[in-house]
Amino acid sequence: MSFSPIQNERLSDKVVRVIMDQIKNGSLKPGEKLPNELDLADELGVSRGILREALTILQARNYICRKPKDGTIINPKVLDVMNQSSGITLKEGTYSDLIEMRICLEQRIVEKIIDTATNEEIDELFDLISVTDNKNRSRSIDHYFHYRLAELSHNAMFVNFIDSYYDVIDEVKTHTTKHESRREEIYNEHLNIVQALKERDKEKAKAAVVQHLKLVLSHIKSK
Repeated sequence: MSFSPIQNERLSDKVVRVIMDQIKNGSLKPGEKLPNELDLADELGVSRGILREALTILQARNYICRKPKDGTIINPKVLDVMNQSSGITLKEGTYSDLIEMRICLEQRIVEKIIDTATNEEIDELFDLISVTDNKNRSRSIDHYFHYRLAELSHNAMFVNFIDSYYDVIDEVKTHTTKHESRREEIYNEHLNIVQALKERDKEKAKAAVVQHLKLVLSHIKSK
């Protein structure tokens, strides 16, 4: 007998699911414009912050298009996106944009860790990667490690970014770690980051982060 893990779904995830269900059952059609954010948030019974988080996820998955003057519309090709046989919902350009954003953000994260984290907190990262990176659980590798880095930066916005983009980041991870050799490489890349943090070497830590994320992107492009 086996059981699936019970997940505590975020409100933004529920909003994503509601909108996706509306697309699947035809209530929302390709090219259709959504109500403005204030009205849509009111209809869904959530805050505008939660709604924007959900719309960001949907946009990253290429299900919607958002333009400041035109509002939010369902991607005219959303049915093609949803029916992609590969199961990868992000275009290569979107992957590149995401990794570029993470490169900028996570360089700042490691700088802040070196400035503010205790030696004990950094030492705990060695234990974290030794436990998580060698497990076969699908959500163990990048998410737990990078989320913990964001936490150690003591910047709530960094934490929220990693958490909000978790589904997208997890999709990237799944696409790039299906071979055991790549899983081992990621473990070593994480180890290089932690060792640089332990040495309190900002330039070395930033270089390790950039190298890791560029390798993630290169593996995506090679598929």
